[in-house]
Amino acid sequence: MAIILGACLLASLYLVRLATIVHLKQDISRLEQQERVALVAQEEWRDRLDQKDNPLVIEDLARKLLGLVKPGEEKVIFLEGK
Repeated sequence: MAIILGACLLASLYLVRLATIVHLKQDISRLEQQERVALVAQEEWRDRLDQKDNPLVIEDLARKLLGLVKPGEEKVIFLEGK
């Protein structure tokens, strides 16, 4: 009887440990995926940071966002008619 009880106890401990290992492997997979996403985002931010001092990028943003023009240029604004 004690042998059966001991075997059941060992089996239950094994199953609990196995379930814990499976859960931890799932957590690791999820965290690895999050790391890949974060690394892609980090690379995009680094690219944007590298462009911050680029005169062509600054000029393009000044034209698009602020509507600025160089001296001697004329700004043309198109209005949609109804």
